[in-house]
Amino acid sequence: MYKYLYDIRYSNFKDFDNVKVSTVLDAIQEVAIRNSEYAGFGINKLRKMDRAWLLQGMNVCFEKGIKTSFPIEAYTAVKSLKGVVSERGCIIMQNGETVAKSIANWCLLDTKRMRLAKVPEEMTNAYEHCDFDNDTFFIYERPEIIEDASALYKVRVSNKELDTNMHLNNQKGAELLMDALPFDFEIKKISLIYPNPAYLGEELDVCVAEIENGYYVHLKNQDGKICVAGTFEGR
Repeated sequence: MYKYLYDIRYSNFKDFDNVKVSTVLDAIQEVAIRNSEYAGFGINKLRKMDRAWLLQGMNVCFEKGIKTSFPIEAYTAVKSLKGVVSERGCIIMQNGETVAKSIANWCLLDTKRMRLAKVPEEMTNAYEHCDFDNDTFFIYERPEIIEDASALYKVRVSNKELDTNMHLNNQKGAELLMDALPFDFEIKKISLIYPNPAYLGEELDVCVAEIENGYYVHLKNQDGKICVAGTFEGR
């Protein structure tokens, strides 16, 4: 598996002992990008190919709290890469222990025609593959959309929240969802889905519903389209 050492910064601290959940999401995104660069298909190479990876959905399961006193080791590999979809697993370790795991579904986009594109064989062969089947967590679960979630407040997509495709960044979208959760809510599992892009300056409704063991949150644009949605289960 590909390894990336993620250094924890003071801005990642939730309190003196624990880091924010968003730190893990950032590490998962970062190790995926670094792995693509290592495999020879980084952002600039994909841009020349008129291709981009779009995140369809992701699950993250936390086994332990993430501490401020040790760096994070992020490991990733591809579980499957065929058709237009790549399924990628990630393991987050700290001080020799597994603290979180994730599975994410990505699709390859033809940015010129704006439609999904088949993953070329050369790209499939460039990535290291790993069999995660022995771990029952590594079965992606798509969160169910709750259309009648209550709108609590509005947010506007800003410059600092954009990615290289000029859309709302995956991690930043998840952070906007988590901003609607109680501060003392301890997350055990996250399930995310990204049905539609959100753009610079767009005003989004933050909608929340209580579910068993936690909360459901989504961001909905003024046309009524859901851009990011997620369920957050507590400990």
